[in-house]
Order: sequence, then C-alpha cells, then structure tokens
Amino acid sequence: MKILFAASEIYPLIKTGGLADVAGTLPVALRNKGHDVKLIMPAYRGILEKVAPIQKSINLGNPFGVGDLLLLETHIPENDTPIWLLQCQALYEREDGPYVDKNGIDFKDNHLRFAALSWATATLALHGDLMDWQADILHLNDWQTGFAAAYLKGWKTEHLPIVTTVHNLRYNGSFDMDKFVDTHLSPELLSIHGMEFYGRFSGLKAGLVYADAITTVSPTYAQEILTPEYGDGLDGTLRAMQEKLSGILNGVDYDQWSPEKDTLILHNYDVESLDQKQANKLALLQENGLSEDTSKPIFGVVSRLTEQKGLDLVLEVMPALLDKGARLVVLGSGDKHLESGYLALQKTYPEQVAVRIGYFEDYSHRIQAGIDALLIPSRFEPCGLTQLYALKYGTLPVVRHTGGLADTVFEDAVLEDERRANGFVFKEANAESLKSAMERCMECFNDTEKWQEKQKNAMRYDYSWDVVTDQWINLYQSLLNK
Repeated sequence: MKILFAASEIYPLIKTGGLADVAGTLPVALRNKGHDVKLIMPAYRGILEKVAPIQKSINLGNPFGVGDLLLLETHIPENDTPIWLLQCQALYEREDGPYVDKNGIDFKDNHLRFAALSWATATLALHGDLMDWQADILHLNDWQTGFAAAYLKGWKTEHLPIVTTVHNLRYNGSFDMDKFVDTHLSPELLSIHGMEFYGRFSGLKAGLVYADAITTVSPTYAQEILTPEYGDGLDGTLRAMQEKLSGILNGVDYDQWSPEKDTLILHNYDVESLDQKQANKLALLQENGLSEDTSKPIFGVVSRLTEQKGLDLVLEVMPALLDKGARLVVLGSGDKHLESGYLALQKTYPEQVAVRIGYFEDYSHRIQAGIDALLIPSRFEPCGLTQLYALKYGTLPVVRHTGGLADTVFEDAVLEDERRANGFVFKEANAESLKSAMERCMECFNDTEKWQEKQKNAMRYDYSWDVVTDQWINLYQSLLNK
C-alpha cells in the first residue's frame, strides 16, 4: 500500500510531544513491513538543515494570499523515510515553536498555517501526478491536518480513504467563525453535523466527521472519549460515529528506547544486569548534585507541566515523601505556576530535588535509566509513551488508571490474561490516592527481591511497533476493500 502520512511534527526533525514520536516511528515500522509511506510536514525554521538535500520541488501557487507554497521532496537521514516539506516563509519561518510564541501564546494565524498544510496534503492526495506518486490511503493526525478531510469533502470528487488519528482530543483546533473565510473551505461544511463546533469551526471535528476511520492511541481512551467526562464536547459526535472508531496502542522504537542499545546513557544494561542501572542512578544523582545515597528511591517526572498530567498533585504530596528520604528529578515545561512550584520545591530541598525547565532529549534518556519510579498521575492520558519507555528501562511507573496508562501498567499480576505486575496504579485523581500509591512504591522498593521481580516483569513487556503495526495494516486494507 501507498500511505500519505500527514503530521505537524515529526521526530527527529521537531518534537513537542508524543505525536512527533509516533509520526517518526510508525511510518518506519510500516516501511519495514514493505509498505510505501511518505510523510508531509511544514518546513519550520531550521528543518531544512536536518534533512537530505532537496531532490525535487514544485510550486503549488499562492492559494491563501500569503506567499507561494513550495512542496520540497527529501528524506530523513536517520531512517531514510521520504518526506515532503511544505515551505512558506510567511507561515512557518518563525523563531519560536511550531504552535506558540515565546510567551506560550498560540500564533494568531494558526488556522491559516495548518489550513495551508491541510490544503497541500489534500491536493497531493488527490493529484499524485504532481509528485509522480499516488497514495492509496491518507492518514491524518490531530487537528492540524484535519482540515485536509474537509477540503476533500468540499471539492466533491471521489478520493482515497481517510484515517484520522486523535492523539489528544482536548486540542481540537477550534477558531472563531470570522477566520473561516481565510481557509477557503466550503461554507456548506459549517453545520452541526459538519465542522461547526459550538459556534466556532474545528479542524479536529473536520478530521473526525469526514474520515472513513477514526483511531485513538489506546483502546481504553477510545472508550473514554465517548463519555462527557473525557469527550471534551465531541463525545456526542463520536458516539454517532462509533462504528468507525477504534483504539490502537502506540508502539515504541526500541532501537531508540532500550537500555541495551541506548547511546545516550552512561551504562548499558538489560534484564540480567540490573546492577548497571544502579550505576546510572548514581551518575544521575552526581550530575544533579543530589545526595548520593542509592538506598533511597528516586522518583522522576518527564512531562509537560500541566494539570492534565496531574502534576499539581505531585507538588501537593511530594514534601511528605521527601521527608521520608525520597528524591525527585523533573524535566519539563508548561504552566508557569507549576514551573514556579517545582523550582520552589527544589529551593526548599536542594539535596533531594533537581528541576530542569525545558526539554532535552539526551537528558530524558539519562533520567529513564537513572530513576527508580516514573510519576504519571494524569487526569486523562490518551496513550502515554513515557511509561512505555520506563518499563523497558526497569523504571516502575506510578500511574492513574486512565487511557493508555490503564492498558499498559498493572500493579497486580493476573494469571488469566498473563498480566505481569509492572508498576503502581491508583484510581481517583486526588492527592490522597497518589500519595498512597507512592508509599506502596517506596515500601516495595525496600523489599529488594520483590522490587527486582517487578523490574524484570516491566522489562519483558514488548510494546514495540512490530507488535502493533499489523493492526494498522489490517485497518488500511479493510478501507481499501470496502
């Protein structure tokens, strides 16, 4: 099959979250299975320096009145995946991130920036002769590419099957109606059964309504978003389209995320050499100037610092755990009040808490290898990738029972479904429940035999793309066979 895979961020070119990891690895896994996958993404500032020399370019014209849209054909050197980069200086050449300015405020023209990406994607999907390659399937990801489904609908011509994957329903890409005219989309699409969303218009809703199949990134999240609690205003729409909704768990590229192969950690190890994890733990403590007593557990956070992730709860309970000797290492950025809260905690406990605001890929690997337990107390979590990374590193996740966390982390073993205990789980999104789970974690940590048994269980789980890619292939084929 020929699959056009559209995303607003793709690792290793640019990354703000799990979407980039998936967009950078699922296409590679599909290519390894013999399928022809090509990517499309904006040419943000600095991206051209990270790809191979441009092999071909085509001018798509100036449909939005902001400058010519150039489609540049190249490939990602790290994995040789073909990619088309959409270049438009007025839209994508910015010093800040892909979505927000230096103050964390959404760019005012995001509707236009991602309408342009979606328009180019739809054009390429419909007119493969432009680049001598005609896709069989169009795979869209999140709201930034959802407008592509609306363009194809509005053009009223036969087109290829569309899959839309929801990585996080909360980010629905909705905009005021006065901006709709900028997109050059058909006004016929603005209905309650179309892309209208509570008096606004939504890129994500467009991607859902006009897709042939909708997927989320875990089976549990696919069920949760059908409810008002997790549906973020789209649950009614999703319930009406439930027959085309499914959940496929994200996978992990173990060439990048495995303590046996990881080139970014100081000491490689596997399930039979866990003593080397202790060496990484000591190195992490030394790197951060923390107390070097390895007999006490280190909790870690590698995350966007938001209340969605439950990280306000960690701030609430952490002093009590620190008073019992625990340590905490934090890497992330996000809500300013949470950033300030963690920096204040570090100031109060300078020998036990280390906080870095931002994201540093190499450091995130050293954290996974060096901490004992990873905290993910999310109020909702579509899939989560950090817990999957943690498991392979023998780092036990402490998670709330929601979304993909519920599908991958288990506190108790269940023989009937061959489930092996690999972490610590709590149900209610409150500080008391989190504190209880962390205390159970510390109690288990003090029982070396029991702790190492859980570590080995965790490391033996296989959440590689090899395991789940066939589910994607079956989905694509089912659409082509209709």
